[in-house]
Amino acid sequence: MLEDVMAGLGEVTAEAMSVDGRVWVQVDGGGGMIALHLAESACRLEAAELSAAILATAHEAARIAARKRDRLLSDLRESFR
Repeated sequence: MLEDVMAGLGEVTAEAMSVDGRVWVQVDGGGGMIALHLAESACRLEAAELSAAILATAHEAARIAARKRDRLLSDLRESFR
C-alpha cells in the first residue's frame, strides 16, 4: 500500500481554467506549474489583469492537486486502522 501511495503522489497533476476561459494551468503534485496556456484573447488584457488571472488559476489548480494528495494520504491512513 505504501508503495502505491508513493507512486500515486508522484503522479498527481491538476488543471484549472479561469472563469473566462482565457487561462489554463496545469500543476504537479506539489502545486508547481508545469503548463500554461493562454487564449489569444488573453493578450489583450492589461498586464496586471493577466498576471492576476494566471495566479488565481494556478492557485486553483494547486488546491485541486492538494485535495488529490490528501485523498491518497487519507487512503493510506485508513489502511492502518
